[in-house]
Amino acid sequence: MSLGKELLLEKIFSKVDQIPTFPKAAQRALELLKDENVDYRKLEEVIKTDPGIAANFLKIVNSALYALPRKVESIAQAFLYLGVDQIKFILLSAVIGKYFDKEMIGYGVSAKTIWLHSIACGIAGELLARKIGASESFMERVYLACLLHDIGKIVLDLYTKIEVEHFKNTIKENPEWTFMQVEWLVLGVDHGLVGAELLKRWEFPEDVVFSVRAHHDDSLMVQRKLSAIVALANAVANLIGFYSGIDSFYYSLHDDLLKLLGIKPDELEKLCEITLEKSLLIERELI
Repeated sequence: MSLGKELLLEKIFSKVDQIPTFPKAAQRALELLKDENVDYRKLEEVIKTDPGIAANFLKIVNSALYALPRKVESIAQAFLYLGVDQIKFILLSAVIGKYFDKEMIGYGVSAKTIWLHSIACGIAGELLARKIGASESFMERVYLACLLHDIGKIVLDLYTKIEVEHFKNTIKENPEWTFMQVEWLVLGVDHGLVGAELLKRWEFPEDVVFSVRAHHDDSLMVQRKLSAIVALANAVANLIGFYSGIDSFYYSLHDDLLKLLGIKPDELEKLCEITLEKSLLIERELI
């Protein structure tokens, strides 16, 4: 990274008073879930220490996506019906709901809309990862990177206090540009780079940090399978109508992503259908 970019990132993070931190409850819960013999009683206690995460967890688990035989009233009850991967996905989706808790004025997107976009991206990412036979440890990184890929928007929205009209006007003046280019012109940085810096400060795995950095960069996204999955999953979420803000309309699908992951056009179409179906089942509970 160039010195200029490093200085700008330092300036951004030093000026934002409300830089989010990754919840200790979520960190501890993920550690407990790595144990082959998960202590579910302890796991419940840890999640319940963060009321926001616990409430979101129950909202998601009671959605039609999981089709439980009855509504669960406690996290302990939920564990009876869920596998470890499902718990990880729901936990991280619940964490994201805590961050995306207010409208992002600069990006022209409501809290609920970008939360649902992140979940849709996570669903698509999981489907893609399973298709390529991902390991359990790789799957956790897919969840992290997909669900947190737009976290940089929170920091930029806090830092810039920009109005969405700034983006709209720049897009009109430069219709051939990608939104990442527009971000660089308006802000001097893009949300992928800022999100990656935040995850680096949270000490997340390097490939998760890289994938968040790369999810809109055509030259970077094809360098690793995880970054390719995140970029393609993000594109799928936008294609099916689960948008992440004004920028959703100004990105194109990189053909090399399909080649790298071995996805045929008809398989992509099917992936979009399944992601849409699953995302709609969650949306009904979160509205």
